[in-house]
Amino acid sequence: MLKYLYGMDSFERHRSLAEVIRTTAPAPATILDVGGEKSIRCNHLGRFLRGYEIQTVNVARSADTQYEGARLPFPDHSFDIVASLDTAEHVRRAERAAWIADFFRVARRAVILCGPLGTDVQSRIDRELNELHRTLFGHDHHYLSEHVACTMPDLEEIRSWVQGRSYRLLFDGDARVYERQQSVLFRWQKAAGPLKSPAKYIHQLYTLKDLRPLHLQAEPGPHTRRWYLAVTLG
Repeated sequence: MLKYLYGMDSFERHRSLAEVIRTTAPAPATILDVGGEKSIRCNHLGRFLRGYEIQTVNVARSADTQYEGARLPFPDHSFDIVASLDTAEHVRRAERAAWIADFFRVARRAVILCGPLGTDVQSRIDRELNELHRTLFGHDHHYLSEHVACTMPDLEEIRSWVQGRSYRLLFDGDARVYERQQSVLFRWQKAAGPLKSPAKYIHQLYTLKDLRPLHLQAEPGPHTRRWYLAVTLG
């Protein structure tokens, strides 16, 4: 039940990526979750998957292994699957191809990634949400400012990572729902003052009212929130 406390956006991406993993490389299998976090009793992705052995690696947050963010500290082909949720948009575009190429070095069966899609609509939303955060709190939002600075991968860039490989590219989510939820969160946190953190957790539960059944699509729409890339190896 703890997975429902993540809020809709986090729940949605973990649920969808878990489904892509199951249909691409069925259990049992080992997974390296790049950018994953380790929390009480298990990592976040592990709450959505059964039958997989998952290790997390991260540059800053609590994980099984800490690393500097460039070359993964693991031998070639040491995990069945290398997965990563919403991390590519925190890596500068000029560095992303080499960063992802290292995933293929470490993986045996599949590389599976997801992130916000770099459309004009979503780029505007993240830029305006960051400006709202700056207006309310006097400083940039950590994640949103990185989205703006690093840019979010668009379809052309995503496809350039997998030239000559077998892959599936799927989409889900609605950027308009995300925009509304984040705007409400920032205003709630501002009104809450010193209770900013509790307001965030209350808001995460509140967002679940917008949660819809899993519906991965083969083509993006004008307001698509997120892409899911599954590359099979071997």
